Amino acid sequence: MTHNQQVSVNITRLKEKIEAATSQHDLVGIIRSLEHHPGPLDYKDKPWLVIGLLFMGLGGLALFGVFSRSLPYALNYFLDVVLFYSQYWLPVTAVVFWQLWREEKGKPGFLSRYFNTQQQRIAVASGITLIVILIPFWGAIYWGGLELLTMLLSGGGFASYEMGLPLLLLVSGGLVLWRIYDRKHWRRPLSERISLRDILFNNGLKALPFKGQEKAKELGQQFKEFIRGNDLREIQHLYQGHYDGNLHSFDYSLYCFHYVVRRSETYTDSKGRTRTRVVRDSYYRHGLLLHFPFSRGLSLNAGSGVSFSGEKYTTASNEFNRVFSIRADQEMVAARFLSPAVIEAMLAMAAEYSRPVLEISAGGDLCFAFSNDDILEHKRTYNLENPVEFASEIAKHDELEKLNGLLLQIHNLMRLTDNNFQL
Repeated sequence: MTHNQQVSVNITRLKEKIEAATSQHDLVGIIRSLEHHPGPLDYKDKPWLVIGLLFMGLGGLALFGVFSRSLPYALNYFLDVVLFYSQYWLPVTAVVFWQLWREEKGKPGFLSRYFNTQQQRIAVASGITLIVILIPFWGAIYWGGLELLTMLLSGGGFASYEMGLPLLLLVSGGLVLWRIYDRKHWRRPLSERISLRDILFNNGLKALPFKGQEKAKELGQQFKEFIRGNDLREIQHLYQGHYDGNLHSFDYSLYCFHYVVRRSETYTDSKGRTRTRVVRDSYYRHGLLLHFPFSRGLSLNAGSGVSFSGEKYTTASNEFNRVFSIRADQEMVAARFLSPAVIEAMLAMAAEYSRPVLEISAGGDLCFAFSNDDILEHKRTYNLENPVEFASEIAKHDELEKLNGLLLQIHNLMRLTDNNFQL
């Protein structure tokens, strides 16, 4: 097993341990194990770095030369020679690094049946590629492909291999460098995962199994809140918790809802022609789901962009009527729910959360939703790059103040409405 293969295996095992953790103590132990880890945890990517910088440099110089035509003669001649013969060295280089990538993934392919070492397999793959590209019509295929690539990247604006090859080198080099950066900083997303699991443990939350789009569709049959956008609708996070208040106790679900609005817009291309393209804008909503046995068939909407059904209702409070649009299956439902104390409590919530919606279904289930305020957000000072300090930070008991505040407000609504209905 090569060094990079071993690193990948060690990181995979670390991820599995994090997902298998059942307590904060387990997470702290996993972090501390990195202080003196028995195997390598950092990739050796010098070959990838060299090829990435080389591609970016050649592509950038070639593109500059196409537009400026002011490169020194010697440098311009060198670029012409290198780029002309790219029809030979570029495919071989691509296959070598493709085979190297497969080797790191532990998938060397059919060559492993006949060749034992990684070096032998890479040499054979490059040799086979060289033989293939020596066929008589390879040059026409190669440069024609570059013209087609240029046309696709420019949206049909122009087609030229002089532009296609530099763009190909720039894009390829950028992808290689991005991969190196991503592998070098693998500890950061893993640290975020540890931090999230720690927050869930500290606040009595449990991740629920679900399928994002199916769950959004299911909730959309119960709440209008989830009928947003005209493209993708999905639940991204769903956690279950329990709240014990002075008067009421209840189970709840904490979620993140993602939806996409698809629209068409016109633009002017490089030749001044008016064209149309499809644009997709993503939006996120957060909220709580719980059973609310003290009312049903009611919605309070503070400008969230969703139209609710039912009879329109207005209160005696002009301020409340300016903030919330009220709909109910029956006016009496809204009148009984919206006591002066509830009106005051809802105005306080509207001041704290962006575009809030309180929706109570006909079955007595409540959804309280809002925009752009992730109540699971919790900032950390350290991560796995500083395992000693990170372990000490994770070992602390961290409360989600935003979540606790929201649960207290929901409990207050229960307290203020629990005598309004006898179900």
